[in-house]
Amino acid sequence: MNDDPPDTASGLGGRLPLLPPDGLDEAQRALRDRLRATRARDAQEAGYTAVLPDGRFIGPFNALLRTPHLARPLLEWARALTRAGIAADVRETVILTVAAHWRAEYALYAHAAAAGKAGLPAPAIASLLRGEAPRGLRPDAELAHRLAAALVRDHRVPDGLYDEASAAFGTNTLIALVGLVGQYLNTSALLACFQVPAPDDDQKEKEGGSPCL
Repeated sequence: MNDDPPDTASGLGGRLPLLPPDGLDEAQRALRDRLRATRARDAQEAGYTAVLPDGRFIGPFNALLRTPHLARPLLEWARALTRAGIAADVRETVILTVAAHWRAEYALYAHAAAAGKAGLPAPAIASLLRGEAPRGLRPDAELAHRLAAALVRDHRVPDGLYDEASAAFGTNTLIALVGLVGQYLNTSALLACFQVPAPDDDQKEKEGGSPCL
């Protein structure tokens, strides 16, 4: 049973209304403060919107705020992967590869911005957004794209690709890359289930938002 009415005010929550800051309980407020100090800061630096001027979170964060007991370990997992030593361009290539397979609109919107900040060429980002093989990436990023595509599309990694990735990244980083694929499979599934959109210019104007905080 759906306990939430449709978010007819903005549509930015998809099937879930955006949670207003004054309606959060204690655990949700603690999670909100953590998100503001981490994910909202990252969004500001990359140039995409994660939280509106009135304090409501969009993207996957609106759903996560409803379940702090689930969100906290997911954020710890994400934090561990961020600290695993994956190069920024490799990381964003993997994320866009997974999100494009799922057509996860918000993830594509956010990580296209993050990919530009990480130095991916604009034509390569455009190809990744279309779910196509990118050109112009560093060899490690191109290899990470092929690895992520094999996992999300074929659900298997051929021996030759495995050997290539193992030699290039080493076992520990390869495990982290597979974990990153898993993290964004989870995020993409969340966005898909609740039909979470990317904000467009009309929505941001209506909400009083901007491309960054």
